[in-house]
Amino acid sequence: MVSQNFEAYSARALADGLQSNRWTSVELTRHFLARIKVQNPEIHAVPFLFEEEALAEAKASDVRRSTGKPLSILDGIPMTIKDAIRMKDSPSTYGIWILRNHRPRTDSKLVEVLRSSGIVFLGRTAVPTGAFDWNCRNSLYAECVNPFDPTRTPGGSSGGAAAALATGMTPLELGSDLGGSIRYPAHCCGVFGLRTTDGWLPIADSGPENFPSSFTQLATFGPMARHLGDLDLLLERYSENFPGQKTPANSSKDHLKIAYSKSLLGVSANADTRKLFEEMLERLSKQGHELVETSPYPDFEELYRVWGIIAGHEYTHALPAAIRNRFLLEVFAWWILDHRLGKGPITTNFKRGIFAGDTLYREACEKRKKILQTVDRFFENFQLWILPVAPSPAIPLSLSGRMIPTENGPMEYSRYLGSYTVPTTTLGTPVLTYPIGKDATGLPIGIQMHGPRFADRWLIRIVSELKL
Repeated sequence: MVSQNFEAYSARALADGLQSNRWTSVELTRHFLARIKVQNPEIHAVPFLFEEEALAEAKASDVRRSTGKPLSILDGIPMTIKDAIRMKDSPSTYGIWILRNHRPRTDSKLVEVLRSSGIVFLGRTAVPTGAFDWNCRNSLYAECVNPFDPTRTPGGSSGGAAAALATGMTPLELGSDLGGSIRYPAHCCGVFGLRTTDGWLPIADSGPENFPSSFTQLATFGPMARHLGDLDLLLERYSENFPGQKTPANSSKDHLKIAYSKSLLGVSANADTRKLFEEMLERLSKQGHELVETSPYPDFEELYRVWGIIAGHEYTHALPAAIRNRFLLEVFAWWILDHRLGKGPITTNFKRGIFAGDTLYREACEKRKKILQTVDRFFENFQLWILPVAPSPAIPLSLSGRMIPTENGPMEYSRYLGSYTVPTTTLGTPVLTYPIGKDATGLPIGIQMHGPRFADRWLIRIVSELKL
């Protein structure tokens, strides 16, 4: 067949073409493998490529389709997977040097669903050390950079995923998000991402084998894509395997009651972000939707504290028991927080969780239950809550871990980058990152759109009908 620019197609269009025999999975796979080889040397988004394995999977998919037995609508679609989720017989390093040779014997449940759907895995995408930062740098492979400006970050921790999507190396991705790890990269690279409802998808088996289970709450996974509608391709398969999705009782698309916040925790958005955000609000108002400046919870400092105690405590208990003594935890806290992220609320609150005892942890969990009840009541009155993802477009690589210059003076790295995403994680809501434009220099800017808990698929559907 005549070569086509498959990178410009939506994943759904690629699936339609497979079903109608306009192209084969082998043709798609060869195209995206070739595109990775051209684009990746500049971007460093895909450190591990599965060329032989991908072509074998594509051939098997074409055979199934020729016999009328495709596994799903996704059968034969190529995609990459973030290097922060367990995947059988493939590098699963989590950006950690000690795991450089880790090759799991099993898939996580989320990867297992994709494999059983006939997905063709192209490779793994880059993450920062421990998948814990807003940049995409570790000691294992080259630092991933922003495809719009290689002097800037693609975001973290799903930075490789977002950069690969933005450059057309893959049509789909699976990211993870503890405090903005889907949202910030999608914002930096101008793609779509969905942080799924906390508690819906299974996450306990996503970490390295032979390590204790990590997070039971706060962390979650979700699809990323160049086209909004493609997010639901993965969600459809997950909802078939993991029930629990709901449609809000008040879900009229014609008149939405939309809450919004222009900033959080005293961190102001820059001029270009404010301008694009205001223009987006004006478009929604002209469509007849009701806009109210309010938020789902009155105290975001409290949300930050609860996040830190729970996340820090659970992160620490996922470490090997041998290093869970006070001295080694002090070293660990210095390395992952003070050294890499500097001062600020992330360091303060996460460190509190690292050294929290079981009693303080249980109190935080009880507090979070009440927070979720408040959130549920809020979304009985509002369908959406919208705010920026970050105060500005992607920061320069040189600023990683350092003070960030702002219109109001220097600000701590984690305060500047985390204030809009970390405390809002505690709300447990599904969050869609939606690109709304670019700043004066051509860098993407995105918003985050929160919806009712367990209404992930509804959120994508209702937003797709808005004219943003």
